[in-house]
Amino acid sequence: MPPLKKVDKGIVSLDRETPIQEEVKPLIEDILRTEYCVQGSVFLVEGIDTVRVVGGAGKMVRLLLGDGNLVIQGFVKGVMHWVVEGGKVFEGGYVRLDKFEVVEIEGERVLVIGDLRIVGWDEGYLGVLRGEGREVKDVGGLRVGGTGGERLFGLERRVREMEVRREREREREEEERRREEGCRKELEAEVVEREKQAVEREWEEEAKKEEEDEGCISEWDYDDEGFEQMVISTERATQRRVMATAYTGTSVNYTTTPQRPPVFKQQSIQHPQVLLPPPSRQILTPRTPQPRPPIKPQENTTPKPLPWLASDPTQPLKLTPLSQIPYLPYKQNWMVNVLVVVAQLGETESCPYPPFVQRQARVIDQSTPHRHIHLTVFLEPAGFEPKLGEVYLLLGVKNHKFDGGSLKKYASDKPKGGGRWWVEGRGLGWCKEMVKELEIWWAQQQGGVVGEEG
Repeated sequence: MPPLKKVDKGIVSLDRETPIQEEVKPLIEDILRTEYCVQGSVFLVEGIDTVRVVGGAGKMVRLLLGDGNLVIQGFVKGVMHWVVEGGKVFEGGYVRLDKFEVVEIEGERVLVIGDLRIVGWDEGYLGVLRGEGREVKDVGGLRVGGTGGERLFGLERRVREMEVRREREREREEEERRREEGCRKELEAEVVEREKQAVEREWEEEAKKEEEDEGCISEWDYDDEGFEQMVISTERATQRRVMATAYTGTSVNYTTTPQRPPVFKQQSIQHPQVLLPPPSRQILTPRTPQPRPPIKPQENTTPKPLPWLASDPTQPLKLTPLSQIPYLPYKQNWMVNVLVVVAQLGETESCPYPPFVQRQARVIDQSTPHRHIHLTVFLEPAGFEPKLGEVYLLLGVKNHKFDGGSLKKYASDKPKGGGRWWVEGRGLGWCKEMVKELEIWWAQQQGGVVGEEG
């Protein structure tokens, strides 16, 4: 590809002690031929624009880089977008690529840039831009009164202020996370205490009921030796007299005082069966209170695995769509499992709280076709290297309020079995159909039209 503009060299180095005039030389032809990238190479920025993929929430920053003979496209990784968007890189300036590689996209080889910085500019090129009536970066104060690149140009201060704000926001989010985690633990302890009190009340009610049942027989229903005291009414006494008269043939005068019956020789008498009316009240026999048997511990005290428990990815688990992340029972720290496509992946970077290193990525599924979900990894971020565009099962990630609903994997949420918390979906049999549907959907999304954003 020929360069967009050819100008006379009026190269100015940002650092007076390390001039770049000797470093500006044709490199693109050798890079395309050998696919070998010399780290630290210097290129002229001939164009800056932003490319957004239709159907996705992400964007790409594209640079047109020239070496005096050829021009090549360079796509800046997401972790370095702020450098370009903050104004540190401008048309007509020279950048040093400290980390880049050659990749092939749709048959055309381009550069993927992981780290870059401004090292100077071309006065002739800036003059051409001014002649075309275009807005040109004000480089008048870049080297005034400073050596070694110590004086920063205008927007550098804004970029650093933005970095400070981001760091403070992360600290505030971490503090909120710790506070909410403490509240969650207190709530769990309160629930356990309530359940314990409910069990104790139930036992007290059962004991009280048993005491009431035992108290149905009054102490005056028994004499000192524990025998029943039978109270004979007047009616029963009369019935007995009638029975005695029938057996002995002696009449009884109920209007006068009963006479003593004559003496007779006792003979064995066969008494007939006589049905008597039931007693007026039921006499309960006393019973000795039985001691409550001791509670035996259960043979198997291992809790049954819950559907969302991230313990074994080979078993069916409950999956949560990404669109439900902002609407979970807790706004933060609610653990879920998700099946997603990894759309973007940044490099490892430092952070102000333990473990002091993190890696950011963007994930997506069918429920969020127009928005990528932000994922921050604190658990072994250097080892988190999924393939872009592949489907992965993420186990035990927690939701967060950042960016309207995001996911985080904290260092404290390491699986107990020592397994990996991110698993490639193609190797899982229980969700094979879901993985296939997600791959087809993502392939259709990638077939969309690519548009440019001015």
